Amino acid sequence: MERDITLEKKIDAYIKGHLSDDEALQLWEELLEHPEYIELLNTELGLRSILYEKEETDPEKQATGQESIIYSLQKSWKWIGAAAAIIILVFSTNLLQDSDTPSLQSLTIKNINLSENLFSASVLRSVRQPQIDPEDSLLNLGYKAAIDGNLVEATRLYEAIIARYPDKPIAVQAYLNKGIIQFNREAFEEAATSFQAVVSKAKPESLTKEKGYWFLGNTYINLNRLDAARAAILEAYKMNGIYHDSAIDLLKELDKKLGKADQKYE
Repeated sequence: MERDITLEKKIDAYIKGHLSDDEALQLWEELLEHPEYIELLNTELGLRSILYEKEETDPEKQATGQESIIYSLQKSWKWIGAAAAIIILVFSTNLLQDSDTPSLQSLTIKNINLSENLFSASVLRSVRQPQIDPEDSLLNLGYKAAIDGNLVEATRLYEAIIARYPDKPIAVQAYLNKGIIQFNREAFEEAATSFQAVVSKAKPESLTKEKGYWFLGNTYINLNRLDAARAAILEAYKMNGIYHDSAIDLLKELDKKLGKADQKYE
C-alpha cells in the first residue's frame, strides 16, 4: 500500500485530541475511502491505552487516558459481557425509586440492548451495494463505535448526523440511537429529549416511531413522570406492533399506580 503521509498525520492528531469536531468528522470520511488506515487507528489507540494504564498513579493523566483505557478493555467481548452484567445490576439496585410498586419496576426496562435496538444502514449487512451515502457511513460508524464500547464517539457521530442532515429520516434514527445510549447511562432527562424528537419526527406507523414511544414511556417511568409514561406507552400499544403485549402489562400496572379505573386492553 502506498503511504498517505497527510492522512497518517491527521490520525496522529486525532489520537492526541488535536482535531476539532469538524476535522475529526472529515477524518472519518477520509478513512472510509482508505479502510486500511482504520486498522492503523485501532492499533494506535490500543497502544496508547496501554501507556495510560501505566500512568494510573497520576490523577490528571488517569483522567485524560480514561477513554483510551476503555477502548483497550472493550476489545474483549468477555469484558463487554461483564460490563453489561454490572450495568444491569446497577439499574436493578437504583431503579427502585418507589418501593410501593415493585411490579411496575420489574416491568420497566433496565437496560436497552445495543446490538438489537440501534439502527444501522442496511449496507452494513450487504456486500452487493457498492455505493454508500455519507450519512449512511456515519450511521454505521456510530453503530460500530457503540458496539465496540466507544459510546462517546458513537454519540458524537449521531450528533453530527443530526446537525448535517436534520430533515432526513436518518436524523430520526440518529436521535433514537443517541437516546438509547443516554438511557443506558441513566441520563434520563437527555434521553427523554432524544426520544421526544423521535416520536415527533418519525413517519407514522413506522418501527422507529414505535420504538420511540416505547423507550420514551420507560424513560418517563425512571423519571417518575407516570402520567407522561402512560401516555407514551399507550401510543406504543395502539400501534399494535412488537411492543403490544409488553405495553399491556405495563399499562395495567401504571393504571393501578395512577388510580385509574380498570381499562380493557386487547
